[in-house]
Amino acid sequence: MSENHPINATTSAIVFHGYTSSSKSIPTLANINPSMLYDEKLIWFKSCFRPHFDEMIFEPIDRLVHSQDALIGFIMMACVIDYLAGFWCGESREKMGVKSSYIGFIREYFNDKYNAEDLYYSLRNGLIHMFTIQNGKYALTHKNPELHLTTLNGQTLLNAGDFLEDLKGAKNGYFDEVQNQSDLLDKLVERFSNKGFLYVEPL
Repeated sequence: MSENHPINATTSAIVFHGYTSSSKSIPTLANINPSMLYDEKLIWFKSCFRPHFDEMIFEPIDRLVHSQDALIGFIMMACVIDYLAGFWCGESREKMGVKSSYIGFIREYFNDKYNAEDLYYSLRNGLIHMFTIQNGKYALTHKNPELHLTTLNGQTLLNAGDFLEDLKGAKNGYFDEVQNQSDLLDKLVERFSNKGFLYVEPL
């Protein structure tokens, strides 16, 4: 969202910025670049990036999936896999390709009850880009945990709350590895420095 379009909140006016590491508005989040020492990157990731990601991404989704706007929550969750796959691959994603990185991330961090290719075509390509479930592989529901990953009329049912918990598990598994594997941390920092990430500040 452009920084010229403020969002009116109930308490104060805020604005979303497309942030990169060259921005100076948030010194804590902005204070990172790929040439920094490993320990400095790790402190930045643990104290700045990881909590910021949870606040900006998962807190709103938590509100959506337990409301009548659960469908919007599904769209957001399909997007989040894309965000995480991009950080996982770093700048090599341009060579690897969006499809390979999206499918690769699901196979690496989700449990094997999910078909990574089906999620890519049905949710990323279908739900995000065409507002439909491409290929008819899945049907979406919410507040029906007993139906999650069961089959009805040839379609696999995804319950919003359960899918969110599995997405959180995938995110936490990946972020935990980032904290313990320098190559993953380097890729994340590289991606963040070049592509940026949204943040909010008061007007």
